[in-house]
Amino acid sequence: MFEILNNDTQDLERQISVEDTDDSFQIDTTRFNNGLYDITEDGDVVAQFRVDEQSLDSTVLTDTPATLGSNVTVELDSQRSGYDVVVTSDDLDQDELEHAFRHTDNTVENDSANSYLESDEIVIKGVNSIDEVDVNLDSSQFNAGTYSFDFTAADTTASDSVEIEYQSPADEDVVFDSNTYEQHIGDNAEFTVQPTSSTDTTYVNLSEEGGYYDVTLELSNYDDAEEVTVDFNTYRANETTMGTNGGPDVFTSEEADVEVTSLDNGINNNRLVASDFELESYTEDPATGADETDAAVLILNERSTDDLTTWTAPSSYSVSDDLDNILEDATQTDSVAENDLLITEVEASGVYGYLTDSDDNLSTADGLTMNFSDTEDPTYGDAPEFSVNELIDSGNAKIVPDAENDTFYVVADVTAHGDVGTDETWNVDFTVSEDNAYVEEDSEESLDQDFDVEERNIEFSSELNEDDQLPIENSEDSEVAVESNVAPGTEVTYRLRFPTYVADGQAVIGDDGMASASWDFSDRQAGEELEFARAGVNGASTGEVDAVIVASEPEPEADISVEGVAPSEVEVGEDATLDVTVTNDGDAEGTVNFTVTMGDETVVQEEITVEAGGTHEVSEDFDTSSAGDISWSTSAGDASDSGTLTVSESDGSDGSDGSDGSDGDDGSDGSDGSDGSDGDDGSDGDDSDDGTPGFGVGVALVALLGAAMLALRRQN
Repeated sequence: MFEILNNDTQDLERQISVEDTDDSFQIDTTRFNNGLYDITEDGDVVAQFRVDEQSLDSTVLTDTPATLGSNVTVELDSQRSGYDVVVTSDDLDQDELEHAFRHTDNTVENDSANSYLESDEIVIKGVNSIDEVDVNLDSSQFNAGTYSFDFTAADTTASDSVEIEYQSPADEDVVFDSNTYEQHIGDNAEFTVQPTSSTDTTYVNLSEEGGYYDVTLELSNYDDAEEVTVDFNTYRANETTMGTNGGPDVFTSEEADVEVTSLDNGINNNRLVASDFELESYTEDPATGADETDAAVLILNERSTDDLTTWTAPSSYSVSDDLDNILEDATQTDSVAENDLLITEVEASGVYGYLTDSDDNLSTADGLTMNFSDTEDPTYGDAPEFSVNELIDSGNAKIVPDAENDTFYVVADVTAHGDVGTDETWNVDFTVSEDNAYVEEDSEESLDQDFDVEERNIEFSSELNEDDQLPIENSEDSEVAVESNVAPGTEVTYRLRFPTYVADGQAVIGDDGMASASWDFSDRQAGEELEFARAGVNGASTGEVDAVIVASEPEPEADISVEGVAPSEVEVGEDATLDVTVTNDGDAEGTVNFTVTMGDETVVQEEITVEAGGTHEVSEDFDTSSAGDISWSTSAGDASDSGTLTVSESDGSDGSDGSDGSDGDDGSDGSDGSDGSDGDDGSDGDDSDDGTPGFGVGVALVALLGAAMLALRRQN
């Protein structure tokens, strides 16, 4: 007889009778609480076990709504491992449940193998403590909507449920990303299709407008790519075959597998000519009569050979380096120093479908050549000449295409060739000969450029003094400049050797062939001699001279002044202008803050730069609409000027006084009454329209003078 005791309370939970022939027994823990239990026999503990209530949590890990036909991952989380989970759904029967969980890694069974299952249940076997199961509802069997799934441990009451929302898949479709694609014949043309996520396979038909070339492509295995770009080598179209990539990479794609499923090649062994091609996209093989989903046109234009230029780059680069890095330090030129790289840039279209062969050499079999030749004819024999392929084979050149810009580059160390010497002029020539399919018979297209080959040199740019010493100033920024014919971007190394001190430095050759480095020699005394000053570039003879410290020249400075010119007084309404001139009498340009203020308003406030010996002028008008004083000021850096304009009332009142004088004439007429005889004599005055009634001219003048004296007396 075995007894089950609660380990904490030692209360008897159950007695179990076991036959002597039994080697095991089962314990029903339905009414047991969580905890530790002892199994005893005759009062002795023979074993222990723990009872824990199983928990089960289910979580949808996939974003919803999910698309019908896609996997939705559900995580099952329990403290228990290796148990079975029964699955039911109010929305699915047993067969539909089995189909829904068909992508789950665990074994899925129905009631035929598990008698404890109901007819609408399935069981997922051997579920781990944390496990994932996949639910997939096929769009051919299920509609969009929300579906519930119940998960229950097969031998406990632990359970949980989830709801999964599904949406219908998008209609199958594929379109081109453009209505028109354009390229030159002989180049690689590209076109791009955009399939929907439900479109597993796309078809594209390409047909030449004359009907001589017609091909259907099948694009597959592009997974979830939103765009698939197809590269069409128009030069090798006549080599198209059925199958993968249409033969020797006539059609390729980085996003998908490409296969030619239909071909009508009427151009035979000829190359395609410039023409228009119709593009049509399909979600099914057009051979089955499927309708197209979109259309576009591919235009192949005539090719051309356009231009050739030469560049140079520092010898620190090798031909194997990345072209973008080389071009960052490259300089367009018609000369190259020994050991520097010569870069030949060729602008041409319609060559990128066959520019190089399998050995990365220029494709001479297709009529492309590039040769280097000495321009000086020797006394005997022919001038030296070699091809770019000789340099490529020796590792001293490479061809880098930039088809997108109809350009290719030849990066070469031409001076590595034994025939090339310094102080010589060579010519580089690129030719598309009649062996090319796009050049007429007995014709060719050629570009060329001469370039000088120079011995590398470097020398100090400052003049030596009468003792053949390089003068170096004792300033905080003592500069030593050199000039060289090596490629701009080349590093220059300096060494200045004092009796007890060595100063090293670096600089880089600029586009003007110059470089300079500087040191703080302000503590050195004028007249101190250096043992030598040395500057060098890789591969060139080092420039070395004697040197001496000299007194530094004053640094050039700007000398800014400002002057304002304006009238001191005007009447109301009269024009008045403030003219301001900023002058730089120094020997360096100066940048200052410049302001002009008129009254309470700042009318100019800006930063200006005035070159040495130059001026900056500004004119501003005053507002003279009312009387009063208007102060003005201007400043340019530390310089300033100011003044005041007085606006006074106008003198129009004096004119009115003149009118009063006329009234005085009327008073004189009263005097005329007593002076009648004089009025008779006024007949002589009748000859003038301006005659004064009752007076002669002399009497009138005396009267006016009298009136003026009287007015003056009154004022006093």
